[in-house]
Amino acid sequence: MASREFFFVDESGDPGWPGADPLYILIGMHVDEPGLHKIRRHITSFRYHHDILKEFKDTTWASKFSGPAIRMCELLAHMTEEAELITTANWLDKSKWHANKGPHLAPGKGNLFRAFQLRLLLQRHIKRKPWGERLDVVVDRWRLSPEQRRNLEDYLRNNYALRPVISSVTIVDSLYSEPIQIVDMMGRLARKRLTGAASTTEETLCDALMDLREYTKGLY
Repeated sequence: MASREFFFVDESGDPGWPGADPLYILIGMHVDEPGLHKIRRHITSFRYHHDILKEFKDTTWASKFSGPAIRMCELLAHMTEEAELITTANWLDKSKWHANKGPHLAPGKGNLFRAFQLRLLLQRHIKRKPWGERLDVVVDRWRLSPEQRRNLEDYLRNNYALRPVISSVTIVDSLYSEPIQIVDMMGRLARKRLTGAASTTEETLCDALMDLREYTKGLY
């Protein structure tokens, strides 16, 4: 049986226009089952040594991306160097996207915008790291009805650039999905990098963790 693989996805910023934030970032971390077990081992040790019980984003150091967050991401950077996980990140400035007629950035189109951004992310990621026949795309807290989730799965499965076909799309709450909490921290690091708030060390760490690219108008 083919090995299970996971693509954990989180966003930083909101999908609306104009929205509260002009910067939108979507990050996906790709890991297989042995790599996932290794991440869990790191997280268990990390929580024990830092006496952390709550969700990472509810801590001051994670929200500001400092101290322990840097040490956790340094461990992930080592796994990235060993090709045990691969992270791809897309970002856009909504003003540019809107001016260049990028699709789905209009009131009430948040779910379409997110689905399209996920498609862009997956199409770029598969060129960096092809997946096998058992990929689960795990997304943080997109508020989708059962019909909307089925539509999202069909949208991705019917895209011939995404082969082998994605096995499933799972919507989770980051409270009980620690890999999603990790991707959230990566998003905070990417935001610091893009807004000029990152130190030289943080810039180097960001570049070691992920391939970060701007999109201005969609596929073409």
